[in-house]
Amino acid sequence: MRRIRPRRSPAALLLVAVGAGAAGVVWLWWTNTPSVAGNGGRILNAGRITGLLAGYLMALVVLQMARVPALERRVGSDRVARWHAMSGRYTLCLVLAHVFLTMWGYAVQAGRSLGDVVGQTVQSVEQLPDLGKAAIGTGLFVLIGLTSIGAVRRRLPYDTWYHVHLLTYAAVFLTFWHQLTTGNDFAVQPAAKTVWYGLYGAVTALVVWYRILTPVRLNLKHRMRVEAVIEETPGIVSVLIGGRKLHRMGAEAGQFFRWRFLAPGMRFSSHPYSLSAAPRPGLLRITVKAIGDHSARLRELEPGTRVWAEGPYGALTAARRSRGKVLLVA
Repeated sequence: MRRIRPRRSPAALLLVAVGAGAAGVVWLWWTNTPSVAGNGGRILNAGRITGLLAGYLMALVVLQMARVPALERRVGSDRVARWHAMSGRYTLCLVLAHVFLTMWGYAVQAGRSLGDVVGQTVQSVEQLPDLGKAAIGTGLFVLIGLTSIGAVRRRLPYDTWYHVHLLTYAAVFLTFWHQLTTGNDFAVQPAAKTVWYGLYGAVTALVVWYRILTPVRLNLKHRMRVEAVIEETPGIVSVLIGGRKLHRMGAEAGQFFRWRFLAPGMRFSSHPYSLSAAPRPGLLRITVKAIGDHSARLRELEPGTRVWAEGPYGALTAARRSRGKVLLVA
């Protein structure tokens, strides 16, 4: 049987790069820690390294939300989503550890006890620059983390969870500035500050390009509309979507888009649905089972309804096969 060379995933190389970045953060902390004196110093330095690692992971969490094609189509949206969830958990743990250890260290240096951490936190927020914004950002991270717990997420409507999750951008923005104004590592090493600005600036540019500008360009170019809604069986419908030069979108069988139907009650909801047929030059098709409010309302769509799509995403395409004949069982 003729073997086909599958498209290789860059996941391993990306993980090595992420590990190298984390090692660089630890090196930055180590070179700026010539000596540690007393319990207060040890606790504060533990707060420093957890804060630096948290700041590094925040940038990665946002990068994983940017829907960069190299990640979404080569690594796979499912794997990127797992990375994002894992990175988010680590980030929240590191943020909380950073806050607790830093405030505890300040309290010890001021001759206070562990029980005075709350009072020390309030005092620091009032006196140190940008710490008030960081406190709000930390609160948003906690809220996002709570709504991402499996038991909580299953009870929340998808749209509620999705919009709460978007607060990650605000949380990262609010917590970014105190890293530079109160972080000793960036004060003593201007080059480190430049690299930090570069890291966050590059991630911001990717988010703006792929989350905002690319979808705007795609939808202005292809101008998609609902062509027809076909009821396949009770509770399952196929939505046929037409547009201009859809074959130039680069979509493949096995991929999905995030669909927003500009109909009353559906304009502010964006849901992922996979293509259920190989793309044709002027037509795309999705087939959806009614399992929630949004999917149940698809049967009510009228022909001519404007469609806003983002994608294509997903790596489970023919390019991943290693043999000429493949059996897929769903």
